[in-house]
Amino acid sequence: MPVTASATPAASVIPEEVVATITSLADAAVSEHRTAGLVWAVVGGHDQDSAVLASGASGSRRLEGGRPAPGSAPMDRGTISRIASMTKSFTAAGVLRLREEGRLRLDDPIAQHVPEAAALSPATADSPVITVRDLLSMSAGLVTDNPWGDRQESMTREQFAAMIAKGLGHVHAPGTGFEYSNTGFALLGRLIDEVTGLPYDQYLTETFLVPLGMHDTSFSREHLDASRIATGHRLADRVDATRFEAVDFDEPGVYGAMAGLFSTVDDIATWVRFLAAADAPDAPGREQGLLSTASRREMQQIHRIQSTPALPAGQDGASPGFANVRGYGFGLVVERFPELGDVISHSGGYPGYGSFMVWHRDSGVGVVVLANSKYAPATPVAMSVLRTLDDQVPGLLAARLPSAAPRTLEAARAALDWLREGDDTLADVWFADNMDLDISREERRRRLASALERSGVSAADLDALTPQDADVLSRASVRWTLRGRADDDSGTGTGSGSGSGSGGTLHITLLMDPRADALIQSLDTVATAPAASGS
Repeated sequence: MPVTASATPAASVIPEEVVATITSLADAAVSEHRTAGLVWAVVGGHDQDSAVLASGASGSRRLEGGRPAPGSAPMDRGTISRIASMTKSFTAAGVLRLREEGRLRLDDPIAQHVPEAAALSPATADSPVITVRDLLSMSAGLVTDNPWGDRQESMTREQFAAMIAKGLGHVHAPGTGFEYSNTGFALLGRLIDEVTGLPYDQYLTETFLVPLGMHDTSFSREHLDASRIATGHRLADRVDATRFEAVDFDEPGVYGAMAGLFSTVDDIATWVRFLAAADAPDAPGREQGLLSTASRREMQQIHRIQSTPALPAGQDGASPGFANVRGYGFGLVVERFPELGDVISHSGGYPGYGSFMVWHRDSGVGVVVLANSKYAPATPVAMSVLRTLDDQVPGLLAARLPSAAPRTLEAARAALDWLREGDDTLADVWFADNMDLDISREERRRRLASALERSGVSAADLDALTPQDADVLSRASVRWTLRGRADDDSGTGTGSGSGSGSGGTLHITLLMDPRADALIQSLDTVATAPAASGS
C-alpha cells in the first residue's frame, strides 16, 4: 500500500532537513505496517509564539483489506483521533480545579464524595482508606486493569455502582506503591459528577476545552466533524497491511473519564502549551485563570516512583544503575533522562488507537503523535522526534539554567575579596555564625594555599575572578572552577582553562544560609592534583 505523507514546518524554527527526518520516521511506521495511519506535530515551547512548529501525517484514516477504504481520506493535520489515556490529564486537572475552588481536598477519602466507594474494603485490616490523592497518583493499590478497563467506557453510573458494591481487588495498601488503574480515574470522574452536579464530560468541556478553544476535542462523536474522525484498527495475526481490521466505537460512559476523549494534534498542542507554561521562566503563564500555575506544576511532579529496568551489569557483575528515573504525577508521567533532562508525558492505548504527548520541561518544546491502530508506535516515534530535535536543532531544547539571587552574587564578590586579601572585616560582615565554629579563618587560608599548590593554580589567577564567572548551582550557591598550568607552561592563564591542560583543577564553592538576609554558611576550596606526566 502506498504511503500518503505530508509535512508542514513553521518558518525557520525547524530546518527542512529535520522535518524530512521526522517525516521519514512517521512514513516508516506506516510502510512497515506498524500502524494504519499517524499524525504528528512538534509543539512550540516557551520561546516560540507558534503552537505548532511542524506537523505531518502518513497513512489512511480507514483501511479495508489492506487498502484505503472507499471514500476514506488520508491522515492529515485535521484528522480527529482518540487520545485514550491522555484523557487522564484532563480529569486530573478538573479535580485540581475543584480543589482550588475549595470544594474538596486531595486527602479526602474518595468515599466522602462518591457514595458507591463506601463499599470498598481495605486492602488489609490496618490499611488507610483510599484518598483522592491516591487515585490521582496511581497509589491506591487497585489492580492494574489494562486491557479490561479499555472495554468498559460505556459502563453506566448504575452499573459502575453495582460493580464497586461487590468490591475491588488490591495489590498493595494505599500509599505504598505504584499500580496503574483505569478504574481509579473512573472514580475520579464520578467524583467530578458528584461535587459539581454535572456529568464529568460536561464539566471538563466547559472548564477547559471551550475556554482553550479546543473545538475539535470532545467525549462524544456527536459534537465532532464525523468526516474527519479516523477509524481505529485492531491488529490481526498477519504481517502485511491486511492485518488492520476496523473496530467499532464505544459510547461515552463512566470509564470515559480515564480515556474517552477525541482530539487533533493542534488541540493537544494547545493543551500541552497550557500545562507546560507552568514551568515557563515568566510563569504564571497562559490561561492562569483556568488552573493555577501551582496546580499545573503539581501535576508535573513525581508523586509515585515507577519501576524502570536496570542497566546491564558491568564486568563486576553489578548494574551501574538506571538509564532514567520515571514516576507518576497527577494524570501525567514525569521522567528524567541524562541527555534530555526532565520530560513530561502521557501515552494512550485503546481498542484501535495509540497516542502520546510529551514535552521538555525546560524549553516547553513538545511532540504529539496520534495513530489509528492498537499498539501503534506513538511513544517510540514521539521520543525519536524529541531526540532528533535535541540532536539536530541546537538550542531548541536548551536546559534552563538557574540564576543566582542578587544577595548570593553580592556575597560572592565579598568571598572573592576575602580569599584574595584575607580581610577579616569582610568575614565579620558575611560569614554566618557557623563558619568560624566549623573551620577557623586561619585554617581556611591554609586550605586555600594547599589547594592552589595542589592544583597548579596561582594566587594571581584569583585576581581576575568575578561573581559572574561562577557556575550557578542554585539561587543560593555558586562554584568557580579554575584549571592550573603545567610546570612547563609559561603563559599567564586566567584559570578558565588556559595553559597546557595538564595542570590540576581548583573548585571554590559558596553556599548561603537559608535566611532571607542570608550569610555565607560554607566556602570550600577543593583541588585535584595535576595529571602525571605521560598519562
